[in-house]
Amino acid sequence: MTTNSISYNRSLFIEDNLPVLRGLDSKSVDLIATDPPFNKGVPAFGGTTKAGVDVEFKDVWNWDDDVHTEWTAQISKDHPKLYAAIEAANASAGDDMGAFLCWMAVRVLEMERILKDTGSIYLHCDPTASHYLKAMMDGIFGRENFRNEIVWNYKYGGRSKKSFGRKHDVILFYVKSDSAPFYHDAVRVPHEEKSLEMNFRKIDEDGRRYREGTWSSGKKYRYYADEGRTCDDVWTDINALHQADKERTGYPTQKPLALYERIVKASSNPGDMVLDPFAGCATTCVVAEQLGRQWIGVDIREEAGGIILERLQNEVSASMAWNTIVRLLTEAPERTDDREPVAPELQVVGRKRNAPKIPVREVRAQLIVRDGLRCQGCGWEPPYDDYMQVDHKRPVKRGGEDDMDNLTLLCAPCNSKKSHKLTLHELRLARAEEGRMNKEWWEVERWR
Repeated sequence: MTTNSISYNRSLFIEDNLPVLRGLDSKSVDLIATDPPFNKGVPAFGGTTKAGVDVEFKDVWNWDDDVHTEWTAQISKDHPKLYAAIEAANASAGDDMGAFLCWMAVRVLEMERILKDTGSIYLHCDPTASHYLKAMMDGIFGRENFRNEIVWNYKYGGRSKKSFGRKHDVILFYVKSDSAPFYHDAVRVPHEEKSLEMNFRKIDEDGRRYREGTWSSGKKYRYYADEGRTCDDVWTDINALHQADKERTGYPTQKPLALYERIVKASSNPGDMVLDPFAGCATTCVVAEQLGRQWIGVDIREEAGGIILERLQNEVSASMAWNTIVRLLTEAPERTDDREPVAPELQVVGRKRNAPKIPVREVRAQLIVRDGLRCQGCGWEPPYDDYMQVDHKRPVKRGGEDDMDNLTLLCAPCNSKKSHKLTLHELRLARAEEGRMNKEWWEVERWR
């Protein structure tokens, strides 16, 4: 059966992930590996990417701005175990935890729907809310489908004089059903030196260490040390990214590629569909591309488009024209299956960007008629109109109006570069100085 997720391979949706999740067909995704907000209670934090783009977001939640209280009524009716987890979090940890859990639950309900029966999900969190999120996951996937609470222990980060150093995150691993595969041989890790000396004392004619013995059935076996050992649920061999790491983009919550490489290898095959609904700087998407998987990413920040194109060129192949392969979309997909609802069809409030009063697709069409199918920042001509993003010539924060005269079309890298700080003219000057300008077009356009 063909599902709409296949047609969205190599797509990054710049949108709130709830409508995107609701637009994907049921049982269309093999693996979800995602790093959502942690509910640390931080009003605003961020960083600056290598491209000079400021990335800011919040990690604090409340019932008024982030969820509707009406959600709990429908969840209590259709998902009583989940409702009990939300109630318990709200009672024991406060309204912020209850609101965060409800906000997450509506999305994870959709994630469970779109996973295939053979699918798996890895939810990255930290001790701030990991125990509440585990109760939520039990209420959605069932306790019987819990597989691991993975402890990712890393070395970098600050230390406290009031407690033991906090040096780990938690990754909750659930499956949709018992038919979900797990490829333990794909993620074996090297034996420790002490284990090699104690258990692999024999050496064959090729110089390989091994051990041998006899099963209770009488059958003999031989294990070679270089095959590695089965990975357990405490990961100490992958460090957090240091500021000097080449992999570092400047994104504040970036995780190492090796961490998600292990996840993708353990629970998917080449060609499988991998989804990250909280893509951020697109670590999951980059790993999926490296390993030959299909992928879809979602992130609400416009900066994500430029970041993923840059990372794919740096981490996968600089020779590939990623700006013509990756689709950057600003509208949710439309389901092609029976559209059976599983989560409350209520609106999230306070999470949407400012937008024109007419649909973005119509705005884009009008701008193409007016200016042509071309990025007005660098002059690039895309193969399809949905590669173009709508932005303001003069940022609203600098007095720009939210009307057609002040709107223009930009490619994702230009939109990311412009952010909410530069005017269109300032963006063009920056692109010309960087050598990323269509010179022939610029010679004509600059004198207009």
